[in-house]
Parts: sequence; structure tokens; C-alpha cells
Amino acid sequence: MKKIIIILFLFLLLFACYYIYNITEDNKLDIVVIGDTIGDNPYLDNIGVVNNYFVNKDYHVIDILDTIKYNKEIDVDNKYISIHQLLKRGDIIIISIGIGDIYYKLDDSTKEIYTYMNDIINNYNEILRYINKYSYKKVYVLGYFNTYDRYDDIFTYIDYKLRNIVNRYGYTYIDLDKTIGNNSNLYEKRGKFDLNSEGYCKIYELIVENLNKY
Repeated sequence: MKKIIIILFLFLLLFACYYIYNITEDNKLDIVVIGDTIGDNPYLDNIGVVNNYFVNKDYHVIDILDTIKYNKEIDVDNKYISIHQLLKRGDIIIISIGIGDIYYKLDDSTKEIYTYMNDIINNYNEILRYINKYSYKKVYVLGYFNTYDRYDDIFTYIDYKLRNIVNRYGYTYIDLDKTIGNNSNLYEKRGKFDLNSEGYCKIYELIVENLNKY
């Protein structure tokens, strides 16, 4: 009789563990990151399962727009996955794109800079229009930040424009310039926008702070 009780107890214990495991798995957030590496935060693993298949340091705004517009695929372990498949199943979408475009232009020339910035925003608006076809718990759009000791008016302008279109879709704009702009302690190299671990941690804190309010 004791053996039967023990076996029954172990069976119930295993069932309970399996049940709890499945609840935990179901409650994990599916986080899809698209764009450049600023959004590909190593700390995001703490709050969910991160998919960063469509992240590349060299991506431009037009690259992400074309990827979504034409539903491009990527080979993952000999299986093709399209970006719309990922967007459809994502709980949280994090977008960071365009900072490379801005720095490339500023390092080259500021001629017709505001026309150039408007083109970025118009393409960004198209990206959000496609993303808006699906439903998510949250969509975070990371703003731009200035590592120079000049160009404040340019970054103020494009961040203002980006915030406006993000708000129009009811998404969450993360203001990075206030937190990490002109803070050389958060960059890999002074004057460059590549972040160190502390910089990523700052962005992660902003996302979690907003997520906790949800």
C-alpha cells in the first residue's frame, strides 16, 4: 500500500511540475527585435524569449522597410522564417533603426540635412504602418541620441518627428537622448554610437520601467 501511495505521490508531483513548467513557458514574453544593434539588448533575456533574426548593425531604414514590405525570409537551421511570421507571433516588438543613417550623413555633410531627416521619418512611418497590421502587448520604438558636442538642433528635430509618428500609432517612444546622449561612459568609443554593457543596461531599465506600468 505504501508503495502505491509513494508512486501516486511521485506521479502527482511530476504532473504538478509539468503543469507549472507549461504555465511558465506560456507566460514568457516573445520579444521580436528588428533593426540595428542598439535594440538588440543582451539583458532582454531576463524578461522573455528574444528573436533577433532581423537585426544587423549595417541595416538602414530602407532595408527594414523593404524587408517588411516584401516579407523577406531568413534561413534559420535550414528552415525559412519570414519577418511577418515573427511579427505575427510577437508579444513585444522593439524597433531601433536609422541611427546609422544619421551618423553617416553628419560625418559626410549637413547639406539638405532636414530633407534627409524627413525621408528617414517618412520611411519609418511606412514601417510602423506595416507593423500596425498585427496586435501586440507593447511596441517600443527607440529614439536617437547624440554623441557629438554639436548638432543638438538636428537630433531634437528628428526625435520630435519620430515621437509624433510613434504616438500616432499608440506605440511607446523611448527617449534615449535624455538618458544616454552625450554620456561618453556609455559608449564603446567616444563620438561613436556603439554602446557598452552599461549603455545597454540603461536602455533595458527604461524598457522594464515602462513594461511594469503596463
